[in-house]
Amino acid sequence: MIDFGPGGRGLAVAHWGEHANGGGDRLAWELARVFEDAPFYVGWRDESIEPTDIEAEQLIQGRLLNRALERGGLARQLAHLVGWQLAEPLREYDILVTSGNEPLFYVAPTEQTWVAYIHHTNRRQSDQITAVESARFPRLRLLLHYAIRVLFDHNTHRPDRYVVNSELVKRRLERYWGVPSEKISVVYPPVDTHEYDPDDEETGEYYATLSRLDWHKDVDGIVRAFNDLESRLLVAGDGPERERLEQLAGDNIEFLGYVDEAEKRRLLSGAKAFVFNGRDEDFGIAPVEALAAGTPLLGVEEGMTQFQVVDGRNGYCHTRAGESGPSLAETIRRFETEGVEWSPAEIAAFADRFSVDAFHEGMREAVDTAVASADITPDWYESYETGD
Repeated sequence: MIDFGPGGRGLAVAHWGEHANGGGDRLAWELARVFEDAPFYVGWRDESIEPTDIEAEQLIQGRLLNRALERGGLARQLAHLVGWQLAEPLREYDILVTSGNEPLFYVAPTEQTWVAYIHHTNRRQSDQITAVESARFPRLRLLLHYAIRVLFDHNTHRPDRYVVNSELVKRRLERYWGVPSEKISVVYPPVDTHEYDPDDEETGEYYATLSRLDWHKDVDGIVRAFNDLESRLLVAGDGPERERLEQLAGDNIEFLGYVDEAEKRRLLSGAKAFVFNGRDEDFGIAPVEALAAGTPLLGVEEGMTQFQVVDGRNGYCHTRAGESGPSLAETIRRFETEGVEWSPAEIAAFADRFSVDAFHEGMREAVDTAVASADITPDWYESYETGD
């Protein structure tokens, strides 16, 4: 392993910004714990969402840039574009570990080793580009998407090593950004699997789903399926789709809104199965939390979700309405009849590959590999150092 020096000197961690307390933020905070004594920088800081053991330093400074960061949208993106290029505080470190796409605007010193954790490839400009067909001014949007791709193409070859959250995103980096396969490590996001236990709650007579209630989670597909069933469904989470989903739902579906961690553990452990329908999910943390609680997973057969399900053993896959293959309603009926092969303890053990400990180990290995590959010492010089 690389010796990072006393107090973490020589290495810094930088995250694009604390904007949402979402999965990307939680991953960045865990990166700060992997390299626990290293300084932690963020493009934009929000102290109200920081965990008590995390203390970040805001990287992008200046009244105008801060107003743009607060404003959001295109103004925020421009502020990141300007603010990350020099990022003076980062330049003094031998090793830099970044999280998110915005840090790719950074121009690193020659000898600095840079490891970049990437969550996605600007999906509306890459694998989800067909969504433009249902948007206003589609031709204008296509021009904008092209401009963004060209802009990012100048930044996607600078890090010494990329780390991604799944094999799916690795494939996208190869295809859309042209990053060589040998330059990419897959390190799954850290899930607190040890915080969940099949014994947290006795299995009840309900199914559960948990996510942000937004279009890309396709919770309405779950609601429509349960409208045709008598089974009870509990929906945890909040978001812009909630009011519409509540109007769509039948009497057997209950919306819980936001639930805290303790309630989430009980909800997942007590469910007959966890239902997940996220669109082409990059990774999906909630399904892993359910598995860690020993709960079978009924997941859509696409994205990373299809690989979190081992068909018949810890759950079943379904397809979306209108696609060939078993529907969610058919999958639920099959589950009711056949159950799953694995015990709750075996299901929970399967989730350990996505644990916090596995994340720590994978990130340290990725940094080791990057440092070794970035060594600029001439081969002939080593003989003089050793005295041979």
